[in-house]
Amino acid sequence: MYLLYDLILLLASLFLLPYAFVKGLPYGNSLRGLSQRLGFYSQSDLQALQGYMVFWIHAVSVGEVRASLPLMKSLKRQFPDCRIILSGMTFTGHQVAKATNDVDLAIFFPFDLSFIVKGSLKQIAPDLIVIVETEIWPNFIRLVKRKGIPLVLANGRISKKSFPRYLFLKRFVQPLLEKFSVIAMQDADCARRIKALGAPSGLVQVTGNMKFDLPLATPDLTDLLQNNLLNDAVDNKFVWVAGSIRSGEAEILLECHKQLIKQGIPSFLILAPRHPQRFNTVAELLKKEEIPFVLRSSLADNVAGSEDSQILLVDTVGELTRFYALAQVIFVGGSLVPSGGHNLLEPAQLGKPVLFGPHVFNFKEISRLLLECGGGEKVNTGHDLVSSLIRLFEDEELRHEMGRAGQSLISDNAGATERTLASICQNLES
Repeated sequence: MYLLYDLILLLASLFLLPYAFVKGLPYGNSLRGLSQRLGFYSQSDLQALQGYMVFWIHAVSVGEVRASLPLMKSLKRQFPDCRIILSGMTFTGHQVAKATNDVDLAIFFPFDLSFIVKGSLKQIAPDLIVIVETEIWPNFIRLVKRKGIPLVLANGRISKKSFPRYLFLKRFVQPLLEKFSVIAMQDADCARRIKALGAPSGLVQVTGNMKFDLPLATPDLTDLLQNNLLNDAVDNKFVWVAGSIRSGEAEILLECHKQLIKQGIPSFLILAPRHPQRFNTVAELLKKEEIPFVLRSSLADNVAGSEDSQILLVDTVGELTRFYALAQVIFVGGSLVPSGGHNLLEPAQLGKPVLFGPHVFNFKEISRLLLECGGGEKVNTGHDLVSSLIRLFEDEELRHEMGRAGQSLISDNAGATERTLASICQNLES
């Protein structure tokens, strides 16, 4: 079976590796990304790991990288002399990983061919591997087990939507799940699903969602507030952020913004596309709609925006939290279109009212909890979004109540990281 899998991947690599190279060109690290995917690492990086306990954490993209931050910090506290490697699949995730203080080495995850994985494991020689959320790579998992390296699934999640696909592949998934040392799931539903896929009950634990443990830190807004355009927006306008928006949402959000303006509400919309390749597309849409806007990158270059600018287009990566902190209301994207939604806890953590669409199957439990505590509202359409924005614009106390409810929810559900860490330590000791 694994030989056939290797042959299929080998054929796929003829297309996937060139695609990864081209996709990395805007980030300036295509060659490094390609070489690491093939299992080649610089000698200086490898030498920096020598003589230390090495923990390899795999977090596929930005959301998983951020979810792993509390665990990395706890591992550093528990094992002060350890070295943490953080691998990912996407270039945006890699950028965030490189900027993370607790990460000693950020790499791209090796392509799942047997000989590439063998080479990577031999060079890095990890003492522990943690896969964040649910990444099932057959050769990687099989060869990690063969080398006797403890393998932990942390913050595990199997959504209702993805479960049928996994169930269809149960025959292949079950032997892989049996190779884990610990399977720590976010909630009881996810635990039930992974057991149905064949995970041994003795390995499965419900530890909670580590995203509830992300440290609350007020972003530094000094340079943003020194810009006259943003200063005026914060002081005199209704600032709302649409974060991590996906294809098909910008049009809906711009229509909402225009409706607010028509009703006399001084709307200032901060648009943050999820993927950098969408920046130019959204900019062209704004020009077509003849809505005055300014780019975040031009503010960084001290280029003044027009005084009548109504929209700030965030064409940078890694700053979403800072713009969330500026907002009075936050809409989380990927939810008005069937993309599954994005992190709802980050805006709640900042004490902001959280609005989201109906498509939040990737955050089903968190969205339910936010609705129950009153920290969030679901909007099924653009019309619903406009109605919620108007109500929140008119009711400042409601905005504060929702913000406090979201923060209370986070504090009440904290502790997943420590429970996961306890399982890891117990496994390492044994």
